[in-house]
Amino acid sequence: MNAMFAWMLTGTVAWLLLWGFARPERMYQFPFLAGAITFSFILPQMPALADDMFLPPDAFAKTIGFTVLCLLACRLGWAAHARPFRFLEAHFDEQRLLAVAALFSLAGAYFYFQLSRLPGDLTVGVQMSGVPVIYLFFGRLLSYGLGIALLCAARRPSLAACAIILFDATFYFDRIVVTGKRAEAAELVLMVLLAIWFYRRWVIPRIVVLVSLLAGTVLMTSMSDYRDITRAEASPKWSEVASIDVWTNFTEQLQHGGLELRNAVLRINDADATMAFDYGTFHWNTLVFNYVPAQLFGAEFKDSLMVQPPPRARDYHPSTGTTETGMADAFQSFWYLGFIKFLLLAMVVRRIWESAVVGWAGGQLLYMFTAVPATHAISHTTDWVLSVWMHMALFVLPALLFALSPRRRSAPALPARRGAGGRAIPEAR
Repeated sequence: MNAMFAWMLTGTVAWLLLWGFARPERMYQFPFLAGAITFSFILPQMPALADDMFLPPDAFAKTIGFTVLCLLACRLGWAAHARPFRFLEAHFDEQRLLAVAALFSLAGAYFYFQLSRLPGDLTVGVQMSGVPVIYLFFGRLLSYGLGIALLCAARRPSLAACAIILFDATFYFDRIVVTGKRAEAAELVLMVLLAIWFYRRWVIPRIVVLVSLLAGTVLMTSMSDYRDITRAEASPKWSEVASIDVWTNFTEQLQHGGLELRNAVLRINDADATMAFDYGTFHWNTLVFNYVPAQLFGAEFKDSLMVQPPPRARDYHPSTGTTETGMADAFQSFWYLGFIKFLLLAMVVRRIWESAVVGWAGGQLLYMFTAVPATHAISHTTDWVLSVWMHMALFVLPALLFALSPRRRSAPALPARRGAGGRAIPEAR
């Protein structure tokens, strides 16, 4: 039976990938990205666990079957006739946007610089807490500055926009190279590609995406080795990096499985056995944990806002630094009906996408920073994207209100002209 469910998941992932490759712009859309992260992160961990005699009976089948259900919900929620979010329709003054981008970039750069000065054993491959978390929280402003500058440069290249992009990219590359951050690497690539797509309608060739997907799948299993090197040296020591046996690491994962999918199997099985669910309070607890600082309000007050989650199994001790996948927290919330989380996520992201492709800069910026966290609903947790939206509401929303054009506050962000294939292409003023 395990083999049957494994082939079901493989087939579902192949269907999502083929759906994306069928039309080039779909490679930037959520269902394809969900299929890609499942292909590279979940599938390599699956073969060994399918044959693991020490897992609880039927636990593997429950997890893989539920994963298939969640992926189908990602595609079903991507409705064909979704409408844009009207609240994202606005016209912005380009000079104000660039001023906001510069301010965000400088502020974020300061906190990223402070983060880079901390020892590697506090920031690389560990669960950060305390001061590093504060630096990372405000360092995120640099990403918003980069996103805004990319949109301005794609619409109408300027020296100011290009200078901001080069400045921000330096810090991004530092985060990617020194700390081995896959999320930042994926976000940087997607931001550039999306900005070009929104304003030039150029799509990266399918063969490049396919080769990158295959290469990323193999390289992903060696990230722990890479981070071990950078944590010890506080920077990559290239002679040691070159000695990493990438192919052996990949084949070992195929043979022995991965910790993340094993975590999901054990947690889903326990939730199914105990029928103890959190009914979505997990998301409330995460928002309280991330956005109510104990330093200001006190730990006792912060704890009083938290809802007590269901107890975990006594024999469940996930390794530090590993994830449980979003399927685990979705199942923990609503049993098999937890697929609704992915359905709702796909529906919301679809409307954000529609707001972006009609030329609304607010929708474009929001989709830029939603795409990667939304895919982390598969590999990490379903709350990641909610935290990103909250962070953007606190910082980006006030900045965009400042950048509104005093001339046309309710008009579309950009007019459109017709390009190849009759698609609307935003026109620079």
